[in-house]
Amino acid sequence: MVEPIIQRGIKIAGENPMIVLYRPGSDDIVVLVSMWTARYSPVGAGRALLIWTDPDGSGLGSDAPVGMYADNPELAGYVWEHFYRDYDLIRGRGIETGPPVPARFVEVSGGERFHRITCVAAATTIELEWRDVLDCFEVRTQLTGFDTYAVACPCAAADVRVNSTTARGEIHQPEGWFGSSAALAFAETWRET
Repeated sequence: MVEPIIQRGIKIAGENPMIVLYRPGSDDIVVLVSMWTARYSPVGAGRALLIWTDPDGSGLGSDAPVGMYADNPELAGYVWEHFYRDYDLIRGRGIETGPPVPARFVEVSGGERFHRITCVAAATTIELEWRDVLDCFEVRTQLTGFDTYAVACPCAAADVRVNSTTARGEIHQPEGWFGSSAALAFAETWRET
């Protein structure tokens, strides 16, 4: 039997799927979503949705959410401060300017066909849906101060709905490490180096 390799310094373990939607035919982002489900973190378990939407480009108008929604407010702050310090794609969009909005989350999985997470906060309901998993593979990266591991599942389609209105926009394929701007990320672990 092979002895296990033991490494310490775990900063978070769970899931972190994302959706980036673009204005059709362009590289202009109209929706950016990062959904964190922490099974373990120094600030406890929970969920935190970080979202930015362009009111005009997404077609969501005055319902276009920008900010953090969480069932554990400490987790939202922890994720923002520890994992987005070098991520220019999400920084500078105003996501962190207000306190996390208290929210409840429901998750439904249909295997490779779909994965849906619904966030309900006061009068706002945000539905995230990933469809048609294209592939499934392990990704290991070394970011500033962290080693990360995840099981990545790029998807062929994704939607973001706010109060039953579907945001306009399209995913890009191929894009980045995941091969799609809509990807599920399971068993994601960030370890401090």
